[in-house]
Amino acid sequence: MSSDNPRPVPLFHGDYRDKEEPSLWFAQFQLSLPDNYLDAQRVRRLKMQMAPGSMADQWFDDVAISCSSFSQFQAEFISRWPPPKPPKYSRAQQKERVMAQVLKEEDIGVWLPGEPTGNYGHVTWATKVMRIAMGMGDSAGLLVEYAVEGIPNVLKDHLTCSYSSWQEFLQDVESVPAVKLKRAKEDLNMNRTRDADIAQLKAQSSSAFNTLPFQFSQMTMDNSRPTQPSYRASRTYANANNFLSATPSANLMAMPTQATPVATVNRFARGAGPNAMGWRNNPFVRPTLTRAQIMEKLNTLPQRQATEAGRRQYEADVDAWHRMHGTEGTPSLERPYPLRPGTAVVGSGECYTCGMITEPMHLSSQCVATETLRPQESRWRQYIAAMLRRAAPAQAPAQTYTVSPAQYTPQATHTYYQQYGVAPAPVFAVQEDQGCTYYAVSSL
Repeated sequence: MSSDNPRPVPLFHGDYRDKEEPSLWFAQFQLSLPDNYLDAQRVRRLKMQMAPGSMADQWFDDVAISCSSFSQFQAEFISRWPPPKPPKYSRAQQKERVMAQVLKEEDIGVWLPGEPTGNYGHVTWATKVMRIAMGMGDSAGLLVEYAVEGIPNVLKDHLTCSYSSWQEFLQDVESVPAVKLKRAKEDLNMNRTRDADIAQLKAQSSSAFNTLPFQFSQMTMDNSRPTQPSYRASRTYANANNFLSATPSANLMAMPTQATPVATVNRFARGAGPNAMGWRNNPFVRPTLTRAQIMEKLNTLPQRQATEAGRRQYEADVDAWHRMHGTEGTPSLERPYPLRPGTAVVGSGECYTCGMITEPMHLSSQCVATETLRPQESRWRQYIAAMLRRAAPAQAPAQTYTVSPAQYTPQATHTYYQQYGVAPAPVFAVQEDQGCTYYAVSSL
């Protein structure tokens, strides 16, 4: 130093108070001493820098008995307060630290304040990741690929994604124009809004058909009909052609007995009726899955944990799902949609907008969450909730019907015109095996 007076340095306490670092303080103390200071002057100055009554002051008094030079005091100081060693990270730890630096989609292309004048959010993130990796000793850029893996597609679509050093990676991120990023974010928001509107329309259009009253009304339509003779044959029975092919008089006289063998008809068999819609133009009733069967299919795609690694795995699962089924794909039990980490279990009465369960509970129309679910995940949760509501405890056995002849029905008689000119066809009764309603079917 050109001056003969030492530069002021804070007093040393030696107990690490207020983030005091002993090795850093001793280096600053040495720099504050003039170059022409003698050894005795350096020792005396070191004694003056010890805070009175502190642990450091007590240490100086103890070692002063055996130390006579400044170099000896320096050795004793390093032995008492050893300098910290840089941490050594394994390859897995380095990878985890780099992947933990998440770039938020809302920060891409947005100018953020900072030192000295601020910068774009994605550039600030790239600089931070580069410094963390190089601080861990990755000067060759071996961890760049893990940083690129976590970049949102809005920015990744404009990068080369192949780098040999951190400096090359940072330059590529800085070269992306903010106008392109802004336009890409607008297109992404439009697509998400469109998907949400489509999902809402589909949910509204299918809500009327997914309710339990509608399902029960379709399943019990046959049983709700009155048990009166019908004048249109709606079932095909065995040996019916034999009766129709015979003459009317023969049919009337040859009334079969109750013990005549009858045909068995499966009520819900596909194609058993006269048309593709089933008996009496009713929609075909598919067998309902049980809750155990539904939950078994849901367990094929487990929900990721609410950690940084789990969120990255979730994003990878979502990208893989859309690559396989498209951006407009519809989830189903054969292709379940990944669930966002940290949300409620599917089918647990959660909100379809945020995926959470609150106390008190709220509906999707009342949700005020700022971070909403993807349209496909919202659609997937509604789909599973509807299936669980319709889930049956077990598959009910198929109901069967038997055809048995009815008693003889006399011919109709008119007051003025006597009997009708055409004899009616034989009358048959439809009997359900398990004590259900009897139906009479006739043809005129």
